[in-house]
Amino acid sequence: MKRSNKSSFLAISCVLLAACPLRAAEVSGEHVDPNKDFGKDASYKLAGDTTFGWLSGVQAGDFELSGHALVVDTGGGNRTVWSGSLSGTGSCEWRGGGVPQVAPSILGGDKPNTFTGVFKLVRGVLDLDKPAGVDAIPGDLILGAADSAVVRLAKSNQINDRCRVTLSGPGINGLDLQGHSETIASLTVNSQAVIDMGGEPASLSVEDCSSSPWDLTKTLTVFNFKPGKDNLVLGKGDKQLGKPQLARIGFDKPAGMAAGLYTAKVTGSGQVVPDALVNAVNPPFDVSPQAVAARARIYQVPGLAALSGKASPLKAGLTIDFFGDSITWQNTYIDAIDKAVKAGEGTRGKAVKLVNRGINGGGVLALRDGSDKAAYPGDSAQKGLAATIGADKADVVVVFIGINDVWWRNTSPEEFEKGLGDLMAAAKANKSVAVLATMTVHGELPDGKNPDDAKIEIYSQITRKVAQASGATLVDLRRAYLAYLQNQNAQLRVDGTLYLKPAGVLTYDGVHPSASGTELLANLIGDGIFRALAAH
Repeated sequence: MKRSNKSSFLAISCVLLAACPLRAAEVSGEHVDPNKDFGKDASYKLAGDTTFGWLSGVQAGDFELSGHALVVDTGGGNRTVWSGSLSGTGSCEWRGGGVPQVAPSILGGDKPNTFTGVFKLVRGVLDLDKPAGVDAIPGDLILGAADSAVVRLAKSNQINDRCRVTLSGPGINGLDLQGHSETIASLTVNSQAVIDMGGEPASLSVEDCSSSPWDLTKTLTVFNFKPGKDNLVLGKGDKQLGKPQLARIGFDKPAGMAAGLYTAKVTGSGQVVPDALVNAVNPPFDVSPQAVAARARIYQVPGLAALSGKASPLKAGLTIDFFGDSITWQNTYIDAIDKAVKAGEGTRGKAVKLVNRGINGGGVLALRDGSDKAAYPGDSAQKGLAATIGADKADVVVVFIGINDVWWRNTSPEEFEKGLGDLMAAAKANKSVAVLATMTVHGELPDGKNPDDAKIEIYSQITRKVAQASGATLVDLRRAYLAYLQNQNAQLRVDGTLYLKPAGVLTYDGVHPSASGTELLANLIGDGIFRALAAH
């Protein structure tokens, strides 16, 4: 059968299209959602300095920098995965998430990045996940500028051996080897820095640590070091780090050694290894093992296990109302309690009802008198506590309030005490079991240097006083948070000082709970509910 000219033309066209890849899109300026603008498989050629925004998401195409600057801004916590190649002359600046967010960026794919220029990770966590020996970082690497920045190796040899790595900026910056191996040309420490060897044997070899001066007011802490298994070389031959640099390096809890932070020494073979234990110098609170153990007993409360276990006091069909501000309104710790109760051996199938009565931005007077908006869910109106618990037929009333009263509502101590007293009286009149919690923190510095610490202590003492006077079960969240932060937010440095994070341990912003904060809240408030019901 004779083929038509049209068919021949189509066949030839298909062959030509297959042989000739699509032309790269020329871009410049800002593109928040480039996949929408150019298609998800597009490749790009920079016609000017270019920023890809938080919706850039997955990028499988290649990038030709063409002498320009490429900025990738993931918006703090958006997961961004790039698997194409970066080539040409130019620079790349990555503003990622992952610290304290939980959405690292990923440079993956099988193609090497070959561009000539500096790669700067301004903030966040960036995973390097190309095949071992394929460059994810082809040139010099700078970590940190606006915040903490960490590069993690998903496989060995992701960074070109000629790369000069600089750790700088106000946060904690570093390399997480995750049990892999890497070789770099030089390492400069100009920030509080970390090297994490990971769970499996790992190796980091730096050719030169002498040519770039370190900021000797900063320290470098090595985590998860396994003597005899890990290989850490910081400069070779006459290019080894000097004694002043060595004095700024510490090893945190090396495997097989007594727990603690150790100074560093260089062996005859050039290995940097742990040496002697470091003691805290004039710490702002007691950091002895005895003090740490005593504080741990304050917050290590198995509240959820007790509340949902065989001996649970929760009765079938029982209703618990939770009153509070945005911490309650977010529903995180209530959801954790709910999941435990629904799955628990002693509570499964009992149809216990948990009701979120949080008011976003609320204070004690908003709980007592009601609010025309901002109540859970969304932006709903809510009547005062007395009317609400009556309508809900609440068997248990949990009140966790106060940080907004201190922070910006300017509620006087007298108003705060009366408001709490009125809430407890309303619970008693409704024959509800009352649980009253102190506020937690505004900032996480455990040495009393947060902006509202003194005032929070005064108002927390009022909460304790009202709980005792009313017979409500007290959950002293303030005391537990401080104990936790003194134990978990006090990283000893090799010079004997303690590094205290202003946020990111129990909260993501100094007030609202992180995953660890949610877990702690759920256990402590769950314990309070258990104790309150067990006493009745």
